[in-house]
Amino acid sequence: MTDSLWNRLSDVNIEKKETYQKIFTTIVQQVQNNTFHIVPGETEHKDYFLVTEENRMGAYFLHIVPKELYSFFKELQIKAPHQFLGFSVLAGKHNGKEVRVSCFGVQCNILAKSLIKSGMH
Repeated sequence: MTDSLWNRLSDVNIEKKETYQKIFTTIVQQVQNNTFHIVPGETEHKDYFLVTEENRMGAYFLHIVPKELYSFFKELQIKAPHQFLGFSVLAGKHNGKEVRVSCFGVQCNILAKSLIKSGMH
């Protein structure tokens, strides 16, 4: 990914961080408990899209993408097809592949804190 794209991503300041923390933690827990139904593609929700990639870096990626960042995320998907698109955590396995969960545009320390508060390691 080019430096300018990384700079744009680092400059992002998302509203409703707490909302995305909860969504992130819930999806990680559901993947760990095998209660999340993984379907490649995109699902639109009230404030975000859930973009499920079946083979990014050999793994399933569940990206929580705030609606205001959707077009930027789509640009990065194309320009950086073999890279992480932000902070992600390994949450489990599905069909013999790792399942990683990310929340695009939300800083890793905020997401990690959410996991720690929920009692996850």
